[in-house]
Amino acid sequence: MFQLVSRVEAQPRVTGLWFSSDVLDRRPGQLTVQYRGYFAGLPLESVQRITLQPPHRVEFRQTRGGLRALQGLYLLQPVEGDSELTMSLEADVSMPLITDAAAARVLRGHVERTLDKIKLVAERELPRVIRRIREEKPVPEVAEGEDTLPTEAEEPPESALPPSPAVQEPEAPSITGRKRRRRRRRRRQPTQLTQPAQPTQSREEPSNGT
Repeated sequence: MFQLVSRVEAQPRVTGLWFSSDVLDRRPGQLTVQYRGYFAGLPLESVQRITLQPPHRVEFRQTRGGLRALQGLYLLQPVEGDSELTMSLEADVSMPLITDAAAARVLRGHVERTLDKIKLVAERELPRVIRRIREEKPVPEVAEGEDTLPTEAEEPPESALPPSPAVQEPEAPSITGRKRRRRRRRRRQPTQLTQPAQPTQSREEPSNGT
């Protein structure tokens, strides 16, 4: 978060008042920056001295510009494993056609938009910053003659291995044979109905008398 606040070249991305910033002088812990922007629709230019107090504080003060006075600071405070950013701003506008109420409204909107944009950019760039930090970590040097390949784990002796359980083959199911008796079914001959034979009557013809 401190890098984002102290990187003045990128401040127009996160501030609601300035649209450009040029570094005029760079010294250890101190910068002189020229800002250009609009204040309530009127063009505004401000040259400010930025004082860096890492990792928690950035102060700025106008040395010359369109406002009578302008100063403020960014303050970072650790809160429960996170960072809380506070921005304070004091200004004496004294610009023609701009009332004090309008000036206060513009300054309040500038502070609110700046904090919202810084939070948005920080959340978006956090994975990239973490990845860059990991890439910049030095790789530990390996002494000469030291094998860098991982050694395979030695296999324990056979005596140390637990005896493998004996595999028992499943017993074949016992088959008890049953003799199946065949019942012979006698086929009954179909009964044939026959009509009884008619008795034959012998007729004796009378013979001619002899």
